[in-house]
Amino acid sequence: MSGRTARCRTRTRFRLASRRLGLTASVPLVGALCLLGSPAVPETTTARSAETTIHDGPPNVVIVLTDDQRVRTMNRMPRLWKQVRRKGVLFTHAGAPTSLCCPARASLLTGLYAHSTRVYRNGRPYGGWRTFRARGLHRRTLATALDAVGYHTALVGKLLNGYPSAAARGYVAPGWDEQVTFTTKSGKYNYRLSDGKCYGEKPADYQTDVLRRHAVRIIRNAPADQPLFLYFAPTAPHRPYIPAPRHKGDWAGRIPSYRPAAVREDVSDKPPWVRMYPRRSQQRIDADVVGMQEMLMSVDEAVGALVRALEDTDRMDNTLFIYTSDNGLMLGEHHLLEWKYLPYRWSTSIPLVMRWDGHIPKNRTDGRLALNIDLATTINRVVGGTLDTEGLDLLGRKRRSGYPLEALRALRFDSLPLHPSYCGYRTARWLYVRYNNGFRELYDYRRDPQELTNKAYAGTHRDRVRALRAKARATCRPVPPGYSW
Repeated sequence: MSGRTARCRTRTRFRLASRRLGLTASVPLVGALCLLGSPAVPETTTARSAETTIHDGPPNVVIVLTDDQRVRTMNRMPRLWKQVRRKGVLFTHAGAPTSLCCPARASLLTGLYAHSTRVYRNGRPYGGWRTFRARGLHRRTLATALDAVGYHTALVGKLLNGYPSAAARGYVAPGWDEQVTFTTKSGKYNYRLSDGKCYGEKPADYQTDVLRRHAVRIIRNAPADQPLFLYFAPTAPHRPYIPAPRHKGDWAGRIPSYRPAAVREDVSDKPPWVRMYPRRSQQRIDADVVGMQEMLMSVDEAVGALVRALEDTDRMDNTLFIYTSDNGLMLGEHHLLEWKYLPYRWSTSIPLVMRWDGHIPKNRTDGRLALNIDLATTINRVVGGTLDTEGLDLLGRKRRSGYPLEALRALRFDSLPLHPSYCGYRTARWLYVRYNNGFRELYDYRRDPQELTNKAYAGTHRDRVRALRAKARATCRPVPPGYSW
């Protein structure tokens, strides 16, 4: 297919999709200020934007995906805040139902829950690239969907855990026109990329900066007659916390000590495996908070560089720009440090901001329960693709009342006790989870945003537990391998 033909067909599909989605007028989004990361859904009102520009042709799509980023860290990323958040929408209750790297990335790429992908871990037998490919999921991703409607698709950074071994053999996953990804372990230094180069320990070899340069090059050199899909996925701020040399010390002494009630709490009502952990060192917690923020400075610079490159190439005025992370991270809450793959809100909550000039009102907040699976749904509908997904269109009005939480039994690490498999259900107000050993947790976010008091065994909440259990059984299906109700 020639570039001109591809562009023509893509524009036709986009116009059809635009009429179907009602994009000839501005898309109303929920707007109401609320505290970033607050677990309670605010009262919202819809607001229509005065910007009604509909551009000629399908939008470019850029996804910036970080690794293990906490929601509140966005507050200290000035370029992201100025260039994306203030010019778009912040989803204040975004989440990852299965909050671990590979399952979450599989869900983002396919628009499917983990119980549909059956990707539950970072490696085999229930996770990693080989499981993803064995299940045929590599042929039904955002990349294949956008490639099919004429996009130039580019992967820069991490795709899935285990993909480096495939990329090292010269393999390119279906749907990607070009890739710059890891062919060795994805360290901050001392790694090899599919560009054939080996990067060492010089400041210029810092991973986020190298990937940023490749992403900018791709934007500037992308075919002018095709819309662009760029998937930019550095491994920052995943531990170990190694910032770029220029940012080391940037936040030392500038961030207040992190001492919420959940860090200091008595965990006697938590599951048995949580009770075995001692309270974490405040010094270690604070060091992690600073280290994560300093690593994100290079990501923030990358966001600014991508926006400038899009502006310089006259693409920014018709680009759906999305910033998010695969999952959150525990930093001492419930005595759990540097943990994820948990039902708690610090683990499942993710940053999510979107900008699309003329379609998304500026400086808005949206309090709906938004999920990583919704990104594939939203993008697919905007471009008129045929990807079958389980999410919601975040540019539409629909909202969900809740969603399943699901995870496989965690593997042991350093002989420490880890959680059994679990299924649960999360709403705007409630978190319910049941582990495979029968232990249950219930938290009321309206009265207990820190998850301090487990209400699952209180007689006054018997009906609530029964109702949420029924929701979990209906939506967490099929259950994780080995799980039984």
